[in-house]
Amino acid sequence: MELEHPILSAPIQFLVDPIFLEDLRGLPWHVPIAEWRLHGVRILDIKRGVSRHVVTFVKTPRFSFCIKEISLEVSKKEVYNYETLLLNGIHTLVPVGTVTREEATIGSSTVIGRPYERTIVAHTVTLLVEKVLPDSELYIRKFSFESRKVIWDAVAELFVELHTNSILWGDASLANTLVKFEKIDVPFVGKKTVLKAYLADAETVEILPSLSREQRDAEITYFFESMDGMNESLRIGGMPRDVLSTEADKEYFRTRYDVLFAAEEKKKEFFRQTSFSMDEVLGRVSNPAYVDMFLNHIEEHKWYLAERLGHEVTLAQATDDWFTTIYAPLCKLFRAEGVLDCFPGKTAAELYIEIMTNKYFLSKQAGTDVGMVQAMYDYADKFGAVEATKTFMAKITDTMKSLLGFTSTRYGT
Repeated sequence: MELEHPILSAPIQFLVDPIFLEDLRGLPWHVPIAEWRLHGVRILDIKRGVSRHVVTFVKTPRFSFCIKEISLEVSKKEVYNYETLLLNGIHTLVPVGTVTREEATIGSSTVIGRPYERTIVAHTVTLLVEKVLPDSELYIRKFSFESRKVIWDAVAELFVELHTNSILWGDASLANTLVKFEKIDVPFVGKKTVLKAYLADAETVEILPSLSREQRDAEITYFFESMDGMNESLRIGGMPRDVLSTEADKEYFRTRYDVLFAAEEKKKEFFRQTSFSMDEVLGRVSNPAYVDMFLNHIEEHKWYLAERLGHEVTLAQATDDWFTTIYAPLCKLFRAEGVLDCFPGKTAAELYIEIMTNKYFLSKQAGTDVGMVQAMYDYADKFGAVEATKTFMAKITDTMKSLLGFTSTRYGT
């Protein structure tokens, strides 16, 4: 005769960061998390994506947690994955740890009696990320293609962060993605609001020695299939909205991913040569061609510096000198005189490169080096707020000449 499986005892173990232990001990771990509301726990009404596990969001005196019921082995792996992702600078959830409940159950009667079997119920606990929506929830709303591209940019950036660190998502889907507007510090610009995508489920993440192109392609194909699945779910649910992912969405995502991946690979190589982090020091550089232009400009500065000093210098030394004597003073000048305000959306790094690019083409057209100042005037006339450019150009010309060295030919001032 089969017997029911009552809980005979429920010893709890906390494999968590000590900072959170006091709050977690106050929760009723002796019962399933689906029943916690009945035990007086403050359950947060948080919008969520589709989950194959039981998940709850709770508020304790000091913290808000996301708690997922899962097996012990998978929970330990997931916590480790979260920690590794964060160490690699990847946007993901902050792990608190694993909490387990040991349940004793009675099995079937046998000739030797009623043997006891023990079951471990584990929970992955993470800090709740505030002011986010699941990507799947976002797409219930109607967005123009231009608005969707902003979200695709954020998700593509998350993919690149993973893949350039040889990390496979494993279950790349809209349901496992959160998006959030964040304010970040952009060098020489200040605070800027950007949309960031978070990896919200790390149980399938695999950290490998390296990734092949085929592995990366397969993961993106899987993500596209998740987009199609979301379409179908919305259709079956009678959601009155346009298709959330079209072939144009996929083509845009693929192109954006390829551009960002190429740029990141170039920046990593540049860092290996110079110990100079472009994104950290210059601001986000997302165009691989811009990375090449920065490198070419620094190599030109390396030649000039060697000529001036009378001996060879390393690329790292040239990079440091270029940043200290050329780039940083110019960008500070741009900010102090309001130049960046005349080019909305541009970072100092983008403005610098685009002016240098304009200088290259003007010089090629003229058959001689037209100089940085003329290139700046021309760029401002073409792309700046016309009335504003007249004021700041008059103010900064002499300073630019002084910074670049008026008698020097290296920047054609």
